[in-house]
Amino acid sequence: MLKIVRELAIDNPWVLKIIMGVIAVTFVVSMGWLGIKAPKGDIVMSVNGHKINVREYRRAYNNAVNFYKETYKDKFDSEMLEKMNLRDRVMDDLAIRELWLDAAGDLGLTVGEEELREGIMKMKTFHREGQFDRTLYERVLAANRMSVQAFEEAQRRELLIEKMKGIVRDSVSVSDQEVHETFPLSASGGKEGAAAMPPDEMQRLKKFLQFQKAEKAVNSYAAAIRAKAKIEVNKELL
Repeated sequence: MLKIVRELAIDNPWVLKIIMGVIAVTFVVSMGWLGIKAPKGDIVMSVNGHKINVREYRRAYNNAVNFYKETYKDKFDSEMLEKMNLRDRVMDDLAIRELWLDAAGDLGLTVGEEELREGIMKMKTFHREGQFDRTLYERVLAANRMSVQAFEEAQRRELLIEKMKGIVRDSVSVSDQEVHETFPLSASGGKEGAAAMPPDEMQRLKKFLQFQKAEKAVNSYAAAIRAKAKIEVNKELL
């Protein structure tokens, strides 16, 4: 699966975004108890004052385990799970999500009602015969014990995170020179290579480098805001 994703990303970087979007929707839809007040003494992590309870953590952890089970099939076992250090990775992911939301808030970013509506209507999960179906939408949420209001608030947060990441991605660019330096078509990698590279190939490789550079920028930004964050973890609850 990962090999296929990498191959698709070369010609169509947006494919990976769609795949990750599907995973995000699955995560949100499967949350189930979103909006129910957590019992006291149930806080597993605090991120700049934002509280994450043990139920949220376990839900995210189980979703991650199920995703990797589906990805690796029979190869996924307890040994692989231990090597992946999934518990800490899930905790880190939950923390980073809160920090992305903080960053979006600092820039005054919001997700309006129309933007939210359009985002939800694009979700294939709620489509029937190629069109958004309101009845199906409500049935899927009800089957997962979620109200429309709870789901839409969760989705608003997802869109806000993606909007913030989009700003970071858009801050990077790739020049023709970078393409030639990364993929030289001659021993010298100079003008001969530039002349030999067809325009279509140039655009394909530029898209690929743009995708890589943008994701690196997102990861670097996430690492920077995490380094400044105040994060407290109660590992006794894990």
